[in-house]
Amino acid sequence: MKCDLIFYLAKKTALCQKQLAHILSDRQYELNTITAATTPESLGMQLNEDLSCVNLVFIAGGLKENDVRSITNVLSKALANSSTDIIPKRVKNEDGSDGYILRSGRQTIVCLPDDPEQIESMLNDVMLNYLDRVYE
Repeated sequence: MKCDLIFYLAKKTALCQKQLAHILSDRQYELNTITAATTPESLGMQLNEDLSCVNLVFIAGGLKENDVRSITNVLSKALANSSTDIIPKRVKNEDGSDGYILRSGRQTIVCLPDDPEQIESMLNDVMLNYLDRVYE
């Protein structure tokens, strides 16, 4: 299954992309489009575009920000203004910032840190098995 990757206020983008592609290659997932967003508005536009083409989008970055640009602030505002039934889930990260999974029907957004080692620890069998169940 094809999925997209958006880098949001991210660092180490090439390393994160390589790590994510490696992890997903063992499963049914393939990175399709890889883009970047630097503002909440551009992230929103990119998410709308991606979710019109694929059902699974990974966002790397924006978890460490402590201002209006942080992914938690952006997603909180989006959820508050949404009429769609969205199921949010926090993903604990022992090595850094927690991630998030937002799901509505068959569409899923997975928010990850912009650190390859943390991506590897968060995209473990538990999370990948969850995605497999959603997309079987």
